[in-house]
Amino acid sequence: MHGSQYFKKRTYTFKAFRRDVSKIFRNRSQIKESRKTEKLSPQFRERIMLAVTAVNGCRYCEWGHTKAALNLGCTEEEIEQIMRHDFGSCDPDEVIGLAYAQHYAEAGGSPTEDARQKLLEFYGEQKARDIQLYIDMITIGNLLGNTVDAFESRLKGLPPEDGSFLFELFLYSLGFPFVKIFNRKEKKKRKSQ
Repeated sequence: MHGSQYFKKRTYTFKAFRRDVSKIFRNRSQIKESRKTEKLSPQFRERIMLAVTAVNGCRYCEWGHTKAALNLGCTEEEIEQIMRHDFGSCDPDEVIGLAYAQHYAEAGGSPTEDARQKLLEFYGEQKARDIQLYIDMITIGNLLGNTVDAFESRLKGLPPEDGSFLFELFLYSLGFPFVKIFNRKEKKKRKSQ
């Protein structure tokens, strides 16, 4: 198959999924601590999640985190700008974190050392670590959602380039009730527009 005959979004292989979930599991106490200390405001956390989602293109995460961001007081305009990779309306103290989150996603989880260093210098070790934790968590959500969509795409003749039918089927089976509800809401939304 030629490159144009593949599902285009980043997805998970079982090995990559296991690696990322293990990383989150190892850092679960840091995640709890981050939520308690709130070194990152809930709004900043949602903006980070949206910045990563804008790159990875997970439609489920975009819907869920847009809704969460709106509930936390973010404006529709601000969210739309973040989804276009424009951080101009964001708090200047958050721009480096958002740009790093975008870069991390664009680099497939392998940011440059220069970008890591800039994040660390601007925010300090604790806050930079918290930003990375939220990037890691949303990356898992994004790639899970994309892998579920990749299964549907595979059935239409466009598999992911490095996908696994069995792993995609497994994730699709787990996510099917949610996908069904989501698709119903999307269909209703399109009809009302």
